[in-house]
Amino acid sequence: MIEEDFEWNESKLHLLSNILPKWANDHPQNHLRIGKIQLEAAIKWLKNDSDDIELAEEFERLLNISFDPLMDYEEHQRVKEESLTPKKTSLNWISNWKNIAEKLSISYIDTTSNLVEFRQIRILPNVAPVLLIAHTTHDNVIVIYGKQRNPKEEIDLQTVLRHSYSNIPDGSLQTVHFMTKNLLDLYSQLFSRQIAPEFKTKYIRCLPSLWLQYDIFGSILDKIEKTNRLELLEVSLDEATANWVKRKWDNYQYLCYLNKITGRVRGEVNNHPIFPWVCDFTSENSGFRPLNRTKYRLCKGDDQLREMFSREPSHHVPELLSDIGYMVYRARVEPKENLCRHVRRKWVPEEYPSTMSRMYQWSPDECIPEFYDDPSIFKSRHPDMSDLRFPEFVSSPNEFIEWHRKMLENEEVSINLHRWIDLVFGFYLSVEDSKNALNLHLCFVEKHRRGLRTNGMVQLFYRPHPSRIPLNYNPKLDSYHLQMESFGYGMNVGMNVEKEEENETDENSHFQIFQKIKKVRRLRHKIYFSSMISLMEVMAQIVLAPHLAGRFDDPDHIRQCIRLYTYRIPVNYRKLFDFLLNPKQDFPDCDEFAFFVSIRLNIPTTISSFSEEFAKCVSLHLLRKMDVIPPFSSRSQLILLKEVESLKKSICLCNHMELCVVAAFQQLLEDEEASIQSVHRLMPVITRSLSQSALEDLINPMIELIQCETSVKLLDRRFLMHVSICYGTRTFLDLFLPPIVEACASMNCDRSVVAKESIMWLAKRYGPVISAKFISSNLLRIMASCYEGFELSGLEKEPKSVFGTVLQGDETCSRIESLLSEIVLTYSVTFITVQFLPFCVDLIEQFHKRPSIQLEPGLVSVFRIVELSIRSMSDHQLMNYLEEFIIQKVIYRVLTILLDISFQFSSIRVRNIIICKVCQLLYSITQKIGTENTRIYASQPFKLIFSTFSEIYETNEELRINIRKRSEENTLFEVPLWMVEDVVDKFAKEWGVPFLSSFCDDPAFLIPFVSNTSSLSPTASISMAHSPPSSFTAYSLGNMSSGNRLFSLSASSPINSVSSLGGLSLCDSGSLSAVWCARVSAAVCGVDNYRFDHLSLCNFTGHQERIRKLAAISNENSFVSASSDKTVKLWSIKPELDEIGCQWTYQNHTRSVHDVTILADNSIASTDGVLHVWDPFRTTLLAQMEWDSKEGNGGNIMRIENVDRHILSAICSFHSTVKLFDSRVGGWTCELKVSPGPGLTRALTVRDNGNKMAVALSNGTLAILDARNGKINALAQTNSTHTVSVNWLTDSRLLVCDADECGMFLETNPRAHIVRKLQDPVNAAFLTENSLVTLQNGSMLRVYRNGGELQIETKIRPDELPGTPTAILPLPLNCSYLIGSSHGAIRLMC
Repeated sequence: MIEEDFEWNESKLHLLSNILPKWANDHPQNHLRIGKIQLEAAIKWLKNDSDDIELAEEFERLLNISFDPLMDYEEHQRVKEESLTPKKTSLNWISNWKNIAEKLSISYIDTTSNLVEFRQIRILPNVAPVLLIAHTTHDNVIVIYGKQRNPKEEIDLQTVLRHSYSNIPDGSLQTVHFMTKNLLDLYSQLFSRQIAPEFKTKYIRCLPSLWLQYDIFGSILDKIEKTNRLELLEVSLDEATANWVKRKWDNYQYLCYLNKITGRVRGEVNNHPIFPWVCDFTSENSGFRPLNRTKYRLCKGDDQLREMFSREPSHHVPELLSDIGYMVYRARVEPKENLCRHVRRKWVPEEYPSTMSRMYQWSPDECIPEFYDDPSIFKSRHPDMSDLRFPEFVSSPNEFIEWHRKMLENEEVSINLHRWIDLVFGFYLSVEDSKNALNLHLCFVEKHRRGLRTNGMVQLFYRPHPSRIPLNYNPKLDSYHLQMESFGYGMNVGMNVEKEEENETDENSHFQIFQKIKKVRRLRHKIYFSSMISLMEVMAQIVLAPHLAGRFDDPDHIRQCIRLYTYRIPVNYRKLFDFLLNPKQDFPDCDEFAFFVSIRLNIPTTISSFSEEFAKCVSLHLLRKMDVIPPFSSRSQLILLKEVESLKKSICLCNHMELCVVAAFQQLLEDEEASIQSVHRLMPVITRSLSQSALEDLINPMIELIQCETSVKLLDRRFLMHVSICYGTRTFLDLFLPPIVEACASMNCDRSVVAKESIMWLAKRYGPVISAKFISSNLLRIMASCYEGFELSGLEKEPKSVFGTVLQGDETCSRIESLLSEIVLTYSVTFITVQFLPFCVDLIEQFHKRPSIQLEPGLVSVFRIVELSIRSMSDHQLMNYLEEFIIQKVIYRVLTILLDISFQFSSIRVRNIIICKVCQLLYSITQKIGTENTRIYASQPFKLIFSTFSEIYETNEELRINIRKRSEENTLFEVPLWMVEDVVDKFAKEWGVPFLSSFCDDPAFLIPFVSNTSSLSPTASISMAHSPPSSFTAYSLGNMSSGNRLFSLSASSPINSVSSLGGLSLCDSGSLSAVWCARVSAAVCGVDNYRFDHLSLCNFTGHQERIRKLAAISNENSFVSASSDKTVKLWSIKPELDEIGCQWTYQNHTRSVHDVTILADNSIASTDGVLHVWDPFRTTLLAQMEWDSKEGNGGNIMRIENVDRHILSAICSFHSTVKLFDSRVGGWTCELKVSPGPGLTRALTVRDNGNKMAVALSNGTLAILDARNGKINALAQTNSTHTVSVNWLTDSRLLVCDADECGMFLETNPRAHIVRKLQDPVNAAFLTENSLVTLQNGSMLRVYRNGGELQIETKIRPDELPGTPTAILPLPLNCSYLIGSSHGAIRLMC
């Protein structure tokens, strides 16, 4: 049976009934294999000492009767009597499980009675799905949950809460609301089926999307085999600490307890228990290590830790026990595969530490408990690795363990261990305290982590850990008891709540009668009420996760934390948790509990709507992934479409719950069945809805999916347009373009063709400069991959003909050739002269300096590039570049490498193939230029070839060819004789023997080869091994078997005046002007992006008055301009035109336009005092917003700035606040108070997606705040009262531009101060990735590096731009500037 055929049906159920008895008797693991499918399973055996009362209670919770809120008098009395009499328990084992299966619609098997009942599975979104309940004997139960879950996809809630600092960042209230809504939905789903479990965090699974699922059988399965032995974790942390301090527990036991309570589990590579190294193994009774510093700090030193803190993210310690350290410690007992996976791929057993002392010196990690309790860790399982040697003063592993354990319990360690605990589990883990102790861990500051954190540091103590009572402790001097009580350790953790005196009231009053009835009703439905209480306890643990200190599901500890950390609990939750602190309060009825809590907590409707829609997505995903339906079947595809549609709606509703939809989308991306359809259908809505940080989490899985051979759809240009808009052009070109280019070289023809079409579309979309910098350069590099392996076409393994050698990569390479040719034809031959040929020369030089197997295919690609070049260039261009570049630097250079055995190749076969290819290229060139030009300009390669042939072979008197004897110093490669015969025969037929002999030092050498064909010179030529594609015929001059057509063109002609800029003489093959060709040349040659040569690329005409602002779309092929003539115009940059008119004009403004910006979805926002948001591509107005004020007075919106992809910030001339506009909502979302003092807003700037916003006020104040929450981080006085613009340069440096004063660089950290002032007032400024471009008085253009260093200073002349420059916009990808003037003119200059 194969996996695709698996389907949950009655036949599979009967198959399981035959498998289960044997599986149950064979000491089963936690999974059951049926065919290729592994099902997650749990088996429990009923023991004689099992607690029947607890099991009966669990069955009662699962088989509870329906809730009836009404109660008559007889029922009232019966409940009172039942509460006073002890309840008898009867455990009907088989019948109870059968009833549960029937109640929950779960298939059931009882092999003891041959009973098999099949039921269709029902999915509850918040309940872990169960396929089957089964019995193989009268005293066991088997629960099968479905396909074995991925541990990375389903994590227990305790682990999530234990690392809440990363999983629930900053205690996000939206996340808490979402998880609470999950719990309420879970309660409703179970209550509707008369199930009332006692909720525990350890039975709740958390998906990566933070969706919660409850294992309803988890509690009863645990209690079946529960023993009466006290578990270590059942001891409270305070009690455990007191036991250690008072020496009731030894060091080993206490450290085990701390590791367990932090969730560390033996055997988990990234979450293994950690113990301290206590000695250096140099002597038997000394050599103790200092415990006030971590082993990492001892090993690396303080200077290196401080240097690490200066980097981003700032931290001192990456981890205390790395996977490498763990594996090296256990190298003798771990399989070789694990060691090669985690330590190093190459197996070198000698590099692993061989002694304990060497292990201690080598490792920066802490120790593991195995070195204190497991002697088997010393014995090697690998034949080539020696056993781990212990110190000389012990004689065996057992003796070492005993000695090492004594060292752990040594008094020297005991009196200092609390210092180590402070570093590893204690208060030195808090962010502020850890900085002084050089102990800040990476896990606390790591940003943009993908998925939920399941390992890392867990802080248990928030105060210094008490030291241990010394051995000579005197009870009369009770300072240690006083010390413990002062820190709260060892004290009675339960807080007695004083009972309020009951007021004397009339027992027969209506209120008292009602209270008695409520009390009796609570007794009747005590299971439901205890279930509600336990659910609120889970909610409290979610809210208080950072303060639980690893203790979960402990009611007393939860209530204590509620009292201690009330100030950390949101107000609404504080009111709800009052029910836990005062259980006498009137609880809501069980059927109203979910609604009551939702109203009490005031859960936003957006969270509720999102949760309801997302529940559908989760349910459909569970149904599809449980393998109850065959994957790739029509039914599975239908469910997938519904799942994708549901996720699409959830994305639109997600608002602040992006983590959920991103995780769900990532699951679909990793699903082979769902990935292509999901990304293709969801990408448009993702582009419109998600923030930049959420999109960054999807980059890697998206790239991996595009690289998949089956992802042809994702190479379509319609999808790629969404990706480029979504991530911006820079990210798209850097990360997404390379795999698309690689797809052009795919052996999958459909994939290659679609990629080729998309690449050409991108080249035309982005223009010549970006095409040269990113597209054609990648195409040149990828050509070499077509020839990896040097596989010949057909069944041939070795080349047999020089001019008939065809490689399998030739066809794939021809597609890339056609792409490069089309780019050249579209733009200019400049691409060939400044990029293609120099690339070939550079690659050959790399091989000449350091030959490598990786560069060998590149040599063949060089020949294809050169052949493409000679077909694409004009006659004059070819002759200009023929001798110096093509002949000398390419062909002759390669031949000197091939014919010299001192240059090593991977095999003789590869060398022979490359020789064949270079000979084919030589033949193509001679066909192109004719025999006479060959003799004048291309003779060097032929002379080298034939001189090599004559030195290798000689002719005797009988005209027989023999190998010539050579000295040992001779390094010529012995070219095969058949290759010599092919070359001589080919060119002898083409040119005739007399002309061919002119290239030979010894013409007599040719006689044996041409004795039969000396007079032949046929006009028909043999076809080349790889002929040019048909698409090249438009610009190929064709083959010329003879003649001297190009000879007259070899003379030099006057050089164009632009050649000095780009190194070109002609650019007549494409539509680009000479200036554009020079710009392409400068970009390819790596000239500084921000150089300014006063060259005008094109003019944009249409505005009548002053240009106020310019803004470009990320691809830099379109931009918008705002003008005082009350219009905003959209322009397209067209390199083939010198003068360009606008593409569309927005004319709805009634006043001069102050500002304009472009949102991530390419919609445009502009303001003339009123904010207009419009879509130029659909010519529709999306929103029109005025500044509404509570005071009733509006104002003019003067400045707008992007906060993130969807949010705009705006300031008004009459107010001191900032308003945020969300394009997804279509209106204002909030208003931020900038300063408590007087002053009106004048300018603003935003950095890091709203993390930092700087607002300048009319009173000279500069406010720095967080746009995400409105928190004011700093206020500074600048004395600039007429600020026109503010720009962030770095995280702490700003440029403040004033209308009357010179611009100034302002440093804000640690306190605001002026770093330097500029020469003139700044009229316009724009910040790029690494430079600041400004227009200053006197038409001065100045470019500064982000640090403030002047990079470029030049003046824009009136003949270059009419009027005074008023706006500037650098285009870094195109290495140019857009400049607007006071006359309405716009120029693209470089």
